[in-house]
Amino acid sequence: MKKYLVRGLILTVFSLFLFSACEDEPLTGDFVTEEEANDTSVFTATINGEAFSASTTTGQLINGVLLMTGTDYFGNIISIVITNIGTCTFDLTQEINPTSFILEAPTEAPYEVLSSLGGSGTAVIEAYDQDNQTVSGLFTFTAIREVSDGAGGTITESVVVTNGVFTDIPFTLVDGSLDPFECDNGGVDPGDDPGDSGIVDPESSFFALVDGQEFIDETFVAEILMVGSDEVVKLTATAPTLERMEFFIPMGLSVGTYEFDPIFNGSNLTVAYTDSQGTEAMTSMSGSITFEEYGNITGKLAATFAFTATDPIGINEGEVLVTEGVFIMDYRPDAAIAENTMSAEVDGSSFAATSVEVLLNPSYDTTYVQLTGIDADTNRSIALSFPIDVMPGTYALTASVETGVESVGLYNPDIENAQLYYAAPGQLIITSYQYSDGVIEGQFSFIALDPNGFYIEEYSIENGVFTLTIP
Repeated sequence: MKKYLVRGLILTVFSLFLFSACEDEPLTGDFVTEEEANDTSVFTATINGEAFSASTTTGQLINGVLLMTGTDYFGNIISIVITNIGTCTFDLTQEINPTSFILEAPTEAPYEVLSSLGGSGTAVIEAYDQDNQTVSGLFTFTAIREVSDGAGGTITESVVVTNGVFTDIPFTLVDGSLDPFECDNGGVDPGDDPGDSGIVDPESSFFALVDGQEFIDETFVAEILMVGSDEVVKLTATAPTLERMEFFIPMGLSVGTYEFDPIFNGSNLTVAYTDSQGTEAMTSMSGSITFEEYGNITGKLAATFAFTATDPIGINEGEVLVTEGVFIMDYRPDAAIAENTMSAEVDGSSFAATSVEVLLNPSYDTTYVQLTGIDADTNRSIALSFPIDVMPGTYALTASVETGVESVGLYNPDIENAQLYYAAPGQLIITSYQYSDGVIEGQFSFIALDPNGFYIEEYSIENGVFTLTIP
């Protein structure tokens, strides 16, 4: 299969001439000017895992539309089109004048960022200098093209462009004004916290009924205990009468339902109840807890619970019935930025991302979080995309965005040569979301296939786990 980046060997032969000249003899030829020597322009990216570095760039501003290109020594071209220029985040999926990647001496059409073909892309203008007419920012996109399959049909090919950076790219004003536009039509001003989902983290709270009577908590606190080599989160709700409930929650759990153990051994899930008389604690002989949110990094917990408590050593007679229990707690209130990570199993083999990129893409009147993990050791990638205002919970993974609420998964088994395989079906679980810091923990699994049916391969992605911090 054809490589997307055509490599070659460039041999440059330098001829050195010795010459002499009179003092007054003028020098002729092309020389580097002071302006050229001070050129700080940079235009780089990673295309299907391969480095791209532009040797020349162009920029034109026409009635608020920026046309910018970077061309490398091999003749490969990245062309970016940004409408309504300003310090904003832009969706690159335009049906007219789309952003594209052009292969050196192409025999087929260019790869284009068209949503109708499954393309996606985002550019962020971080600096717009209208006085010096330069622009700087970031970009990423997936570009698609349809080509002949040699048998009268067509197949879809793609390139994945990540880590795009352009710095101090000069542009020429062709027509219109240099004045920047305000961010609109889903654009996000980088200075206005583009990672803000607009959702506020809830305060800690506790509620339960004890034998049908409300447990009125005066304090609800968390602490992390070291029990041998294990970490356990202890939550304590205390009433004014000193009646209390204590939860011992092992680290490393996830969302889901778990049974309570009756006796705490230092590393298991247990709950204890002590009455206002301070007599021997009663523990759960039966009962369970369901974590709707469980953050090992964020420290956020949201759960419902119920249990029947008795004295495990028989000093206290009778039992206590606890029902309708619910709590919210952040046991790591100082948690902030988390490292971007991704791992999974693909057809039973390990996928460990050596690099993870997180970008924001304004789309469908919302903003999408785009997460791409690249395993450079095996030349594979996995990408996920979901709305920025997603709540902890379970969502279906699909092959495309139709209304602005869907979550998308895709897999590339060979970054240099292969096609994109989309989730059909799949599952995304947001296990925790610290909205104040933009830290998300999640899990995923999906079957990846070609939605167009040109390629018959299917890939099973299981046990996917990720953490990210929204930029």
